[in-house]
Amino acid sequence: MIMSHGSATGIIIKDNQMYSFVARQPILDDKLRTYAYELLFRKGLSNVFPNVSSEEATTSLLTEQFLNQPIESLVGDKIAFINFPYSLIIDGLAGSLPRNKVVIEILEDATPNEALLESVKELKRCNYRIALDDFTLEPAWDKFLPFIDIIKFDWKLTSTEVIKNYVQGHRSKLVHIMCLAEKIETLEEFNTAKKLGFKLFQGYFFSKPEIVRNKSITSNQLSVTQLFTEIVKDNLDYEKIELIFSRDQALTYRLLRYVNNIRYGTNDLISSIRHAVVFLGRDNLKRFVILMWSTSMKDGKPSELSKTSLVRARFCELLAKARNSQIDSHEVFMSGLLSLLDVMMDKSFEEILGSLPISEKIKTALIEKKGELSFYIGLVIDYENMNWTRIKLRASKLNLTEQNIIDIFLEATQWANSILSEK
Repeated sequence: MIMSHGSATGIIIKDNQMYSFVARQPILDDKLRTYAYELLFRKGLSNVFPNVSSEEATTSLLTEQFLNQPIESLVGDKIAFINFPYSLIIDGLAGSLPRNKVVIEILEDATPNEALLESVKELKRCNYRIALDDFTLEPAWDKFLPFIDIIKFDWKLTSTEVIKNYVQGHRSKLVHIMCLAEKIETLEEFNTAKKLGFKLFQGYFFSKPEIVRNKSITSNQLSVTQLFTEIVKDNLDYEKIELIFSRDQALTYRLLRYVNNIRYGTNDLISSIRHAVVFLGRDNLKRFVILMWSTSMKDGKPSELSKTSLVRARFCELLAKARNSQIDSHEVFMSGLLSLLDVMMDKSFEEILGSLPISEKIKTALIEKKGELSFYIGLVIDYENMNWTRIKLRASKLNLTEQNIIDIFLEATQWANSILSEK
């Protein structure tokens, strides 16, 4: 699984002599595309759930993520959901944020009084999007509904029947509001929420494999798989590689875009598929193919999985480089990139990797969870799950500092953002 209960991918940012931590939870639409991220403040490497007030958590998050760095480094082109306690909304702090990049979440313990209502009206006049977090269904919130854009219903805290009755009983008042189902953990819950008209979803269901038998493979997947088989051979057969590309226009287009992205400072014009392949060279061609292969195999799974696999690949590669590992960097990159294929393809690694011509080191790492490559993958998974005890232990075994791990993960995330933005 990608996530643990409590958060998704985590990023740690350095602030002078102190660490600050912000967790990121993807929010998906009904087509399983990433709609936004909820940002959650954490303080310290050993304190996953910080013993701080909601006011301190929000102000720290705003300072670290909106003032010290571009928010795009965390959310890319998506928007950020930010928790706001009652006092900070009343004080007008939400108005300091870029309105096109945020959704202001009113926390569930806020008092729905006239002072809060006036502050909400002012935010709406300034074109901010506003969400009610962990909606309590209390009638006192009804007067807020005309100014609310999103309501978050806690699928664990409130029964499905109660949510259904509320949604159906308030349908006219909710016509302009997007309903978000949070803490969705199964495909069944996801489908139930969709039937009730929910448009946004937050939870762990999308990272769990739903086994589907007898899957067919698309032509694009077949082309990429053929290429993958070719580029892991000792001697490249350029004629065969060119033939495979020539049968798939979409793949050729992506190849040319990829070549264009790495033509730093050169004036070379690409005249043919063969020219593009030769220009890339073996290493860059291999990277392109495994990137295409991984993302083409997701078969309807959300792009967040593809992005996470890219972060893992780059993280593992940078980790091996940081400790001067003697293992081949391409094997490290590939092991990280392939580490989510069981989720993407709804099959076990034994089924996926058994007949593929990849190194035994990668197969051992992914199937048996053993070896140096498995250790790197384990570290990035610990990071995603915010298991700070294990992160510290693994870092020490690699003779790396916690700051090394922080910087590596941030660099890997920024790299993945840049790759996907060019696709």
